[in-house]
Amino acid sequence: MSSCCDVQKNDKTIKTCRKFLLNQNSTSNNAGATNLRSDKVALNACIAECSFKANGFLANNGTVNVTALQKNYQLRYKNDPATSKLMVKSVAQCANYAQQRVQQSEWMHTKGECNFYPATLLACIMEQVYLNCPSTKWKNTDDCAAMRKYLMDCDDVERKK
Repeated sequence: MSSCCDVQKNDKTIKTCRKFLLNQNSTSNNAGATNLRSDKVALNACIAECSFKANGFLANNGTVNVTALQKNYQLRYKNDPATSKLMVKSVAQCANYAQQRVQQSEWMHTKGECNFYPATLLACIMEQVYLNCPSTKWKNTDDCAAMRKYLMDCDDVERKK
């Protein structure tokens, strides 16, 4: 997606969390622990949770401080008003939707795994950014148009449920 919508997503915290989790997971002898090297879904959930905690977006009770996340995006994109507005709007649109999706799929996650809400929220935000990418940042290729159409069709199916 990032190859079609040129919105800066380079987050040092995410890279640090990924490295930490993979190092921690490879040295862990806990037989019941999820192997984050082979379970990419769990790895992404744990990276997002780690990043949200490190940035102060995730409360101890597992809820996300939406206002703090929006303020972070406003600061990150302060020199790009269109992207800033899009990110803030996407967070607002996705907060409840992501929470509902996590609750619907709770049965899939085993005890002790990471909180899936931050990763689900980020996925929703990135989808919204992709669907509503500012024209100045959009790479107008056939592949990008096909992916956008696919996401829009999937989004329509979700709304009809």
